Amino acid sequence: MKLTMATNIYLSLGGNLGNTLEIFKNVYPILEKKIGPILHFSSIYQTKAWGNTHQADFLNQVLKLSTELNPQELIAQLLLIESELGRVRKQQWEARIIDLDILFYGHQVIQESNLQIPHPFLPQRKFVLIPLTEIAPNLTHPILQKDIHTLLLACPDSSEVKKLEL
Repeated sequence: MKLTMATNIYLSLGGNLGNTLEIFKNVYPILEKKIGPILHFSSIYQTKAWGNTHQADFLNQVLKLSTELNPQELIAQLLLIESELGRVRKQQWEARIIDLDILFYGHQVIQESNLQIPHPFLPQRKFVLIPLTEIAPNLTHPILQKDIHTLLLACPDSSEVKKLEL
């Protein structure tokens, strides 16, 4: 019998194709079935596209989950879920139906060809830092050794991140 310890993880959800609110609502039970229980949901935020700015606004949210999957199993499941929901990867920063990114996996630092944890762009993205601050302001970035709220205050991103009132 294999005994595994559950690890708390933080995921970023994003999307700007189709009915993103409905897609988010539909992905929650899939995440709980394939990844583990959702412990916290941030609010949902609307943001102008980042990187390739000539596309529709994005909706973004951060979730805290508990998982028994190891990091490679986790990324494999997230890519499978994206694919099952209709995401096709063609180019970086393109419009997408769903984007599921691992922000943190416990306090681990992982630098592999297909996986970097913590997410390397996290300190530069207000659309991730604002919802993450909402649910985990005191979480410490294991490389930068700063909490999420401090990273938000120092974030160079000047884009507007608007909380949706649902």
